[in-house]
Amino acid sequence: MACSTAPFPAAAPFFPNPCHRVQQLSPSAQPFQPSRVVMVRWAPPPHGWFKLNFDGSVYHDGSGRASIGGAIRDNAGRVVLAFAEKTEHSTVGIVEARALIRGLQLARGLRLERVVAEGDDLVLVQLLRGEETQTRIPVAMQEEILGLLHSFAGCDVRHVYREGNQVAHTLCRQAYHSPGVWVGGLLPAAVFEKAEDDRRGVAHERAVVRAA
Repeated sequence: MACSTAPFPAAAPFFPNPCHRVQQLSPSAQPFQPSRVVMVRWAPPPHGWFKLNFDGSVYHDGSGRASIGGAIRDNAGRVVLAFAEKTEHSTVGIVEARALIRGLQLARGLRLERVVAEGDDLVLVQLLRGEETQTRIPVAMQEEILGLLHSFAGCDVRHVYREGNQVAHTLCRQAYHSPGVWVGGLLPAAVFEKAEDDRRGVAHERAVVRAA
């Protein structure tokens, strides 16, 4: 079934635009400097929708460690499914894409109809939304993700700052010592605590930067 347009006022279609050109930075571009602090909160999806937060972790210390993690939550912030799994070592972009694919596959297994996929990999999100053509993943992987997204009656892809993606990040760390898939409210303690913080609307500080 084709994916319908998501009902979020500020949302733009995420389907790739082949005519969009990648903007390149000038070699003389100035470094960015912190300018102010903003408060970041996890936001629940609209009624009738579910949100998949996903993340990938890659160690570059010679250990070959990499993992994926994600959580699917309803509009009340309740975790309906979470996963934490080790994966083959690769680039950050590919591991992030693996996390998204795994999460979408699990969402399909739950027979969910409307899903918001949210992660902190801005390059991947912009690629899937058609806002950029720059990519860090193979074309086949991109097509697999789009195919999974199109299988839902409603779908959207959103970027969130890392501070608003702490449940998925915690699940990535969980994968290194106690991997698994959890359905319902039975979650590892550290993951449950982060999910409860999100459900209560706990805000986290983030430094926003701008050109000097």
